[in-house]
Amino acid sequence: MIRRLLAFVLVFLAGSVQAQNATAAVEQAAAACESGDYTEAVRLYETMVSGGTADGNVYYNLGNAYYRSGDLGRALLNYLRAQLFIPRDPDLDHNLRLARASRIDVQGDERGWVEGLGVLTSGVITLSELGWGTLLGWSAGFGLLATWMLRPERRAALRLPLIMVTAAALFVLILFVSRMWISTHRAAAVVVEGQARVMSGPGERYLELFTLHAAAEVRIVESRNGWIRFALPDGRQGWLPQESVEAVYTE
Repeated sequence: MIRRLLAFVLVFLAGSVQAQNATAAVEQAAAACESGDYTEAVRLYETMVSGGTADGNVYYNLGNAYYRSGDLGRALLNYLRAQLFIPRDPDLDHNLRLARASRIDVQGDERGWVEGLGVLTSGVITLSELGWGTLLGWSAGFGLLATWMLRPERRAALRLPLIMVTAAALFVLILFVSRMWISTHRAAAVVVEGQARVMSGPGERYLELFTLHAAAEVRIVESRNGWIRFALPDGRQGWLPQESVEAVYTE
């Protein structure tokens, strides 16, 4: 189903030349998908993204266009980018499962506990929502603590709520920090080439370890001389040419 972003564009860009251009691009991309011209749809949606549009529905539609054109790697990549903005969308969840089930490489759960926490929340809540939840939780905790200190006669009644709110705030903080950490130190990425040779070092002269295929999900550990060292969910590591992998986080 093609998601028309006309309402989004009109609300945020009403009355401007940019609104007219964006509206036209949205309608053209939707029409291209409906007519089966997925190459043109990809071009139009990619133009919106490169022009600065950061919207979950745009990434979702772009993922659909790539999927229908047979580019499984970039389809999954854009579904994961859409998840950063609309994590609880049922259509997106369905298409993510479909793309993952269609890939060649079978991948299990994350072994690292920090990465596991990040994956646990990525399909449920955005990073921004986690940040606001952390702020509100600790604000409530400090408010209760201040009341507990200033109102001795109410300490017995406030003890259990204070413990519960503090525990909840600490848990949300851990989730927020884990998401922040993996986004900067273990950035999620997707193999976009149909087949990519994994090397033992950053170059063709090193030993070939194994092969990954389009839509394999990895985490970027470091970059060096046009190569990236990655980690798979099962803990295996290796090097891939930078052009064969694209990071989910675009900023």
